[in-house]
This record gives sequence, structure tokens and C-alpha cells, in this order.
Amino acid sequence: MNWKNTENKLNEFIDNKLFNGVVLKITNENKTIYFNSFGYSNLEEEVKMNNDNIFALYSMTKPITVIACLLLIQRGLLSFEDKICYFYSDFNEEIKIKHLLNMTSGLTYFWNNSESGKEIKDAFDLVENENISLQNFCEKISKAKVISKPGAEWHYGVSLDIIGGIIEKISNQGFNDFVNENILAPLEMQDTAFYIKDLNRKTQVYEFKKTIDGNKLVSNKDFHFLMPFTNKQPAASLGGSGLFSTADDYSKFLNFLIDGKINGIQYLESELLEEMRSDQLKDIKETFKWTFNKDYSYGYGVRVRLRNELDPLTEIGEFGWDGALGSAGLVDPKNNITMTFLSSSYPGNNRIVQTELFGAVYKDLRELNIIK
Repeated sequence: MNWKNTENKLNEFIDNKLFNGVVLKITNENKTIYFNSFGYSNLEEEVKMNNDNIFALYSMTKPITVIACLLLIQRGLLSFEDKICYFYSDFNEEIKIKHLLNMTSGLTYFWNNSESGKEIKDAFDLVENENISLQNFCEKISKAKVISKPGAEWHYGVSLDIIGGIIEKISNQGFNDFVNENILAPLEMQDTAFYIKDLNRKTQVYEFKKTIDGNKLVSNKDFHFLMPFTNKQPAASLGGSGLFSTADDYSKFLNFLIDGKINGIQYLESELLEEMRSDQLKDIKETFKWTFNKDYSYGYGVRVRLRNELDPLTEIGEFGWDGALGSAGLVDPKNNITMTFLSSSYPGNNRIVQTELFGAVYKDLRELNIIK
């Protein structure tokens, strides 16, 4: 099949120095219909990108954490209405599990200049530099004030990192162990972990800069934003940003999100999966500022497409999320399509990926008569 629009766009990304290298995998009915790599994992040494390169997922970790939480809800060990101050007494008593899942807890990241943001930054600094435990991280975050009433506004932030800490308390095991035992191992995601399993396949991080002479990519071998980049298990496995993976592995997870089945067995109840990929903001949807397109709202850990009127045209019901280094995941349940795009540049030019690349992929899907 000739994926001319997709490949032209990816080559354009590389030629314009938006990314050093990328990997793209597309599946239909859980079968690979496209899988290719472009550019270099290391520009200076001209090491070509391979399909099995390992990338930092960053926020593409979030949907995996949501599934971990939903599994506990399915088992009756947790509920959407549980207050999180039951687990960490210093948290605002109005915050519930559902507020963490749909990012309406009032807890943010640290790029706003609030006092709360400064406290949250201090907690992440301790993870990066002193390797504190996830429980210590959550206790420190619990003292940060919310910037809005829980349930009232959408704010991107640390909510799913807190979910990871709660899962540790309920399961009596490390969050990394719970995720591995209940998600990664059943899905045979053998290259995915909260550390880099094979340094030989690690993708170098490049900082993207616009200069008077054009775009430049500058290698940063010490890059460790939000989390450590190491080949050893960190003390805090962050549910909002901490996983490393390959395109093949993450594609397995995205295919699981189509029906919640593993080897034909209903592993996650359809009703819970539907909750995840449904509009969870409703009358406060106007506070959802993160996406590139007003056709979207937010579910649990993912954008969700409610209409298909604005470019790029994908499909109503399409959902997924992206990561700080430009990576993006897409699930289209109607057409049984998944797309895993992995990249390693910071900042990640996410808007360009999720407009131009999404548009090119769907143009090819229609021109190749894979979908209508």
C-alpha cells in the first residue's frame, strides 16, 4: 500500500528538523497495516531510527494509569466517588477519584506561577534529584492548595500521579509492580517499564529550537524532565509521565482499548471502558483548553472526539493522548484503527503532529479504502 500522504508528512517533519527521528505504527482489526521508522535516533553518530527503539512516553503513560485504576474499580476495591483524603489526609476533602481521572481535581503541574505550582515543582525535583518514593511524593503534593473547586474546572496536572500512589496503598505493592502484573505482562508489553530496559535501543532526546537560521535540534544527553532517565527502577513510578516503551508495545495497549479484551477474554468491563472514552466534562467542557480542536472533550486520561466537523477529520469517538516529546496515540473504535507515533524532541511540536499527521494518516486511510 502506498501511504504517500503519511510518508510525505513524516519526511517533511524530519527535513524541517521538527524531530530527529520518529516511528509510526498503524493497525486495523489488530493487524499491522503500516510500521516504519524515519530519521535518526542519534543525529551526530548517524544511528538510524529503528522500529524497536525505546522512547519516553511521558503523558502517554496516563491512559495506562487510568486502566490500572479502572481495574481496581472493577474489582470493587475503589469507586469513582471515593474521597482521596481517605488515603492522604492533607488533600482537599472535596477531591474524589473521578476528579483525578478527568483532571478536575484543581491540582496542576508547575508551569503556572501559583504557590501550588511551586510546591508541586518541589515534589518533582525531589523525584528527579533525590529519588524519593511515590508515597513521599504524594504526601508532599497533598499539601499543595487546589487552584479551583474540585469538579469545577479542567486543569492539566499531577492527578494521575496521585492515582498511582493510591493504587500502591490499595494493592500493597509498588505501582510499577501492579502495572506490570495487571497490564504490561498480560498484554505482553515486554519492552515497557518505568525505566529503560535496553540502553542500546534508547532514543536520544533533542531540544527543538527556532533560530534566525532556521530550526535546530540540539542533543541533550542529560535530559530528565519530570522524571529520571535511567536503566534502573526509580523509587517513584509516576503514573502521569514515567513509562518508557516501543511503538509495538504501545500499539498492543491501544488495541486493548478498542474492546477491553485480552486473547478474546473480557479483561476490562465494556461499561468501564466506555466511561473512560466518554465526555466526562459535559457542562464545563469550555474549561478544556489543552486540545487543538473544539470537536474534542476529555474523558478519563484521554481526549475524546464528540464531533467530526473541524480539521483534521478523523472519526467521532476517536480518542487518545500525547506526550511531552511529541509522541501521540490514537484509537478509533468505529473503524478498529490504532495509531502509535513515537518521537523524542522537546518541546514536542504536539499541535503539528495532531493536526498535520492525523490529517495525513486519515487521508491515506480513506484513499486506500481502509475506511470510508
